[in-house]
Amino acid sequence: MQTDCICEQLEFEGFDGHKVVAGFDGGAITSDAGMLLLRHTDKAIGLF
Repeated sequence: MQTDCICEQLEFEGFDGHKVVAGFDGGAITSDAGMLLLRHTDKAIGLF
């Protein structure tokens, strides 16, 4: 089942003169990317 996605940007309140924007135009991505980052962090600092 394919989902309907809206490729828009969300703008958040900026800080220190910087604009904060979340973009959803990354194409085909995986939801497992966060686990790769967590694994790398764990190896670097012994998080778990």
